[in-house]
Amino acid sequence: MLRRRMAAVVLAALTAVLLTMSGIAAGAEEQALVRVAHFAPGLLKGDVYVVYVNGRLQLKGVPFKTVSDYLKVKPGRFKVEVREAGKPVSSAPVVAATVKLQAGKAYTVAVFGQLTSVKAALLTDDMSRPGKSKSKLRLIQAIPGEQAVDLVTGGDVLISGARFPSASDYQEVPAGSVEVEVRKAGTSEVLAKAREVKLPSGSIASLVAVGGIGEKLELLDIRDAFASAAPAGGVATGAGGTSSSPSPGGRRFALFLLIGGGAAAATGFIVQQRRLS
Repeated sequence: MLRRRMAAVVLAALTAVLLTMSGIAAGAEEQALVRVAHFAPGLLKGDVYVVYVNGRLQLKGVPFKTVSDYLKVKPGRFKVEVREAGKPVSSAPVVAATVKLQAGKAYTVAVFGQLTSVKAALLTDDMSRPGKSKSKLRLIQAIPGEQAVDLVTGGDVLISGARFPSASDYQEVPAGSVEVEVRKAGTSEVLAKAREVKLPSGSIASLVAVGGIGEKLELLDIRDAFASAAPAGGVATGAGGTSSSPSPGGRRFALFLLIGGGAAAATGFIVQQRRLS
């Protein structure tokens, strides 16, 4: 009888631990990540905008040239609305877009502008890790107008012919520091001066050509993810907030630790029962 009771208690403890861990893993896989980027110089200067998702306030302020942290949401279809700060939810939004988000993927809802013409585009953020000693980057062309631009490093064109509004595919580049600038496509005319960008091994970045309509042309360095770090949810504004997430090895260690703890607890219970008997 005691042996059967021992087996039942240990089995129950291990089952509870496994169910808890599988539930955590499933919950993480079922989520999508979405953030909002404000690249529209055509909107009124100094205005701070708030973002609603399906009618609920999610981000309190996203100023020009700012990218919010990632929000963790359930996959599905969402209506994203951007309003001026202080405006009621019943007021007409500056821009609205309906987007469909898939589980396990990350997205940027980018707001682009040209004078009074404002539009939003859904960009897919590729969070797959680059190769060894590599990093990944893409160019987002947010300068209003018809002219195309090139992203140039060391005199070599890294990304060519980017038009407004668009985002290039990600490209793998050697990790380290690199000096990049934005030029008018096919020419040596510099639109945004060179800046040094640090790309640690494993990092993922979006370089954004932004400005125009009275704003200085410049190149922003927005980090989608740092070395081996998955994007984390949040509501604070910043350059694509990220934080570390457990590695597969770390999750396995945590699983073994919990199993060991459950087994130890079960063993202690059984010893106690034996003493009482």
